[in-house]
Amino acid sequence: MQAVDFTTLSAAVVELKDNWLPARIEQIRQDDYQTIRLLLKTLGGQRWLLASCHPQAARLHFVNSGGEAARSRTTRFAFASTLHQHLVGQVLVRCEQPAWERVVQLGFARRPEEPPQVQLYVEVMGKYSNIVLCDQQGQILAVAHSVSTSQSRVRPVQLGEIYRPPPPLTGPAPSRSESFLQWRSRLEIVPKPVGPLLVQTYRSVSQVLASQLLTQAKLGTQIRTDELSEADWQAIWQLWQQWLTCLEENRYQPGWSGSGYTVLGWNLSEAVPSLHLLLEHYYTEQLQAGLLNAKRSRLKQALKVALARAVKREHKQEQMIVQAGEVERYKQVADLLMAHLNQTVPGARHIQLADFETGCPVRIDLDPTKDLVGNAQAYYRRHRKAKRTRQSVEPLLAQTREEIAYLEQVAATVELLSEHSDLGALLEVETELVQQEYLDAKEKPAATAGPVPFEQFALANGSVVLVGRNNRQNEQLTFEVAAPTDLWFHAQEIPGSHVVLKVPAGERAEAEAVQLAANLAAYYSRARHSAHVPVIYTERRHVRKLRGARPGLVTFRDEKVIWAAPDQLPPQAPEPEVDALRHPPSQKNY
Repeated sequence: MQAVDFTTLSAAVVELKDNWLPARIEQIRQDDYQTIRLLLKTLGGQRWLLASCHPQAARLHFVNSGGEAARSRTTRFAFASTLHQHLVGQVLVRCEQPAWERVVQLGFARRPEEPPQVQLYVEVMGKYSNIVLCDQQGQILAVAHSVSTSQSRVRPVQLGEIYRPPPPLTGPAPSRSESFLQWRSRLEIVPKPVGPLLVQTYRSVSQVLASQLLTQAKLGTQIRTDELSEADWQAIWQLWQQWLTCLEENRYQPGWSGSGYTVLGWNLSEAVPSLHLLLEHYYTEQLQAGLLNAKRSRLKQALKVALARAVKREHKQEQMIVQAGEVERYKQVADLLMAHLNQTVPGARHIQLADFETGCPVRIDLDPTKDLVGNAQAYYRRHRKAKRTRQSVEPLLAQTREEIAYLEQVAATVELLSEHSDLGALLEVETELVQQEYLDAKEKPAATAGPVPFEQFALANGSVVLVGRNNRQNEQLTFEVAAPTDLWFHAQEIPGSHVVLKVPAGERAEAEAVQLAANLAAYYSRARHSAHVPVIYTERRHVRKLRGARPGLVTFRDEKVIWAAPDQLPPQAPEPEVDALRHPPSQKNY
């Protein structure tokens, strides 16, 4: 993940200083322990300012919404409460960035013309990032991340202490007044890679900036100083001067680059009109991808453990049923003993008697401490116990097999939810597993912004195909959105998504539409990497939810089988309006 460096932070501060001073603080919200949002309001409008001290994604920029905290207030943060007490109703009157430092100082006063009475320091310094609120005397009123003396003897940050700025960076500050020869001599002292030398020699030069500079100069990022020609030195120097000019004149060109983003227009692949829009999009996507991977790993591990336990339980129950399968033999042995009581041999450990039906001799083990009647009663008791075992274990085995099918379905869903845009669907899976008690509910699952939309695909003939991404969506799609005459698809005996092909009333689905819908059912299944996948389909009216079954498990009839190709998919359409797709209640047929 690309970190916000001095250059990016300077560019972000420019718009804040030019367009949002002064601004009244209307609301404060905290997303998590590292991220806050301040709602700024001016005569021209209002906008959310996000500040984060995330170790990998510390940043300061505007965003378009108040975040999930705007919808869910279940988590209360002491830091946000203190900020609300001191800042709401105050006016942002100052925004300063110390020279060559990744710290932004926001000053707040009761009125625009008054000096700041409260300061909010946003320190964007990687794993040392922090957000600190101080009063006019510099005493710390609130801090996002406390640093004790045992953690840092150089600069502890705790409530009630006097705020001290981060230690200044070593090395000379970059300057346009520095000559080319002096600049070059600093870098030529030791033959090393140019990029790390720039970072080590000058203040506020990040690895990202050095890498982008060398790439823009069409040089390798690992090139050494002793490998540079005179033309190469001149190219790097010109870009160095260009960077300093952009900082001095506040001229930035934000956009996407090959490995992330740029604010200088270097290695530009696509320009973006607003730096803040660029930062919001980039870090939202990166953080969602990181959260998605963490959630997937947790869910995979939980499902692996649960599935292993269920399979072990199934094996044990199957063995119990096999053992209980001799139930009739116990009764036959007991009957044989009762029919031959006259052949009692005291102390015998076994006896041979003729079978009632075949007449063949049958060897029967005996308890030498009992007579034939006692042994017969013991076999009758074993008969009754085996009969009870079989009657009780068979429904448990059916439940275990249903649980295994459910866990395999959920595991396939988690495996398929691999894109950062799938985070909402994955959070719904996490919530479902907590409800099913496969996950510990100590940590409440993250809230989503609302129902996650189905995947929607538009076919050339105007038909629409909808795909559920988890069990909640599958049930909603099949039993609420789909009409009785719509076609329902699912990979045959393979965990996967429910797929519905919308068919207008009184019409029949075209063969091409059916094939494409089947391809989607194959793609959104565990067999997506196979060349050909069998897919069953039937009208939705023939699909039923199993009574008392776990989410997503259904039964069906009158199905047909079609071979599908997961690599031949129709184009994806915009997100559907679920209410518009939902069929009238009078058409429901369960």
